[in-house]
Formats: sequence, C-alpha cells, structure tokens
Amino acid sequence: MSKVVTFGEVMMRLTPSGDDLLIQATSFDANFGGSEYNVAAGLVALGVDAMCVTRLPDNPLGHRALAAMRMCGVEVPDDILAPLGRLGIYFLEAGSSPRPNRVVYDRAQSAIVMSGATDEFNWGRYLADARWFHVSGITPALSPGLLRATEDAIRKSCEKGVPVSFDVNYRAKLWSTEDAREALEPLAKQACVIISTEEDLERVFSIEGATPRELAERARDRFKTETVAITLRDMKSVRRNLWGGCAVGPGGCFESRMYDVEVIDRVGAGDAFTAGLIAGLLERDLEYAVSLAAAFSAIKQTIRGDVCPASRAQAEELMKKGSAGRIQR
Repeated sequence: MSKVVTFGEVMMRLTPSGDDLLIQATSFDANFGGSEYNVAAGLVALGVDAMCVTRLPDNPLGHRALAAMRMCGVEVPDDILAPLGRLGIYFLEAGSSPRPNRVVYDRAQSAIVMSGATDEFNWGRYLADARWFHVSGITPALSPGLLRATEDAIRKSCEKGVPVSFDVNYRAKLWSTEDAREALEPLAKQACVIISTEEDLERVFSIEGATPRELAERARDRFKTETVAITLRDMKSVRRNLWGGCAVGPGGCFESRMYDVEVIDRVGAGDAFTAGLIAGLLERDLEYAVSLAAAFSAIKQTIRGDVCPASRAQAEELMKKGSAGRIQR
C-alpha cells in the first residue's frame, strides 16, 4: 500500500512532573517525539499510511521508542535498530507567563547520527511504494552525514516522481542562520511544498512581507516551488495563543480561521499542521488542506506529548464550529 515516508530523529522527551522547573524536578513524565515522526503519527491519526525512516539503538530504550511508534500505527523499516549510538533525549520545562517554555537537549552521538556517518539509508527500498516524502531542516542540521542522506533522499524522491514537502524548522541550538541558509536553500528548491513560520523565513532566508500572504508569495517566488504554507501564531500569553495558517499555491491564497487556543502543550503543533496539510493535499485541494492543518494542529496544542492522536472527524468538526461545543453525553 502506498504511504507517506518521513525521515528524522526520534527522541525521548522528559518533562518534569507537575510543571516543576528542571532544577526542582524529582520525577519526569516520558514520551517520544521528533518532528518527522510527529508528522507520520499525525498522518496515521488522519487516516493516511505513513512510515518514519530513523535509527534507534538496539537496547531497551530503543525498543521502548519502537514500541511507541508502533502503538501510533507508524510503519518502520526493518533496519531501524542500529548497533551504534544512543537514544537522543530532550527535556521540556513547561512555561507560564511571563516565563517561557525551555528545552534542553541531550542528543549527541545518537543512533541516527552514527548511522548517517556510514551512509546506511536504503532509499530505493524505503521509497519503493511511497506517495509522498517529507523531511524538515532539523535532520540535515544534526550532522554532515545526515545532510548528505537528506540530499540523497530528496534527489531519489524527485527521480521517482514522489512529491517532496520540506519544513524549514530552524533550530538555533543546532546551527547558525548562515549555515542553515547554505544547506537548506538547495533542499527547499527541490520541494513541491514548503512549510515554515514567519520568523524562520525572515531570519534564515531574509524573506520579508507586510502580510502572511505577501511573505508566502515571496517565498514561493524565491524557491520556485508549487506551494508555501505558513503557520500563524499570535501569543497572548504562554498558555493562550491565537493559531491558524496561510498557504499560497497554484489555486491562489487561502487562510484558515484563527483558533483561540488554551495551550496545554505547544510542542509538535507545527508537525501536526504539516500532517494535516499533507493529508489534505493528497485527498482534496489546498483550501481544504490548510483548514484541516490549522484545526488539527490547534487540537494538538490541547494534548500533552509531541504527537497528535486526534481523528480527522474531530478536526473537521472544529473546522465547522470554530470552537469547542457543548459537552457530548
């Protein structure tokens, strides 16, 4: 069966229990995430088959992460377990206005980075029945080997006629804007769909616009791509945001409604947006896709963890109503 293929690191996330600061924490809640895995899991929740190409260590932590992926219904390649490297970890300290969220990474020498150094990715096999390929700017930022692997994956996808989506997903803790621009611009120019925030387009590529539409149009012209989608966030406080999306493509410009979100966990919101966008484009048009993406990712921010398990029916209900309805009994 044809599927969407994604490529990136899967990590364990540790969050202090009870919203403690890291320096106070005596216990942590554990779950698993990673941008491209989050997209794959979101697609499965929306009814689209998806595989996440990654590497996990062949030890109990790697096996636990693998079990989490399978529980979400995400397909994994048969060579996912690697003999070298470790499972990357990140710590999330939940913020509350005026204190922002805080992330601390512990991901050096992870299994996927060690595998990237030895070119162990069989893209001919992974993409054999792919209907779409997705990657973000995080994966090529992790190591020179993973940059080469990303380039190889995108090139082989294009050769096979598989549409490619690319999420800029700039991480300042991984590299400078200059290094990111040099590496990511050639990748973005091969994608048919680019996803970004307003901030990333401005600080990485120096693309500016007076409105989201103008910004997306300029990015589309810069990269010579079919579609550019931008997530829109207006932060009233750390835990109250207005959220939506805008996309420009061959059929014109479309903006979703803006949702008033009481944020429980904003990590993975952009990935849920990407999952909704891909699912919508695979089945309908850009107007539906950006609306589905915004609704699905708005719901994600009310759910703890990196992955959004909400159904398409829930997202479409929110698209119709625009806000939570009465309790269903």
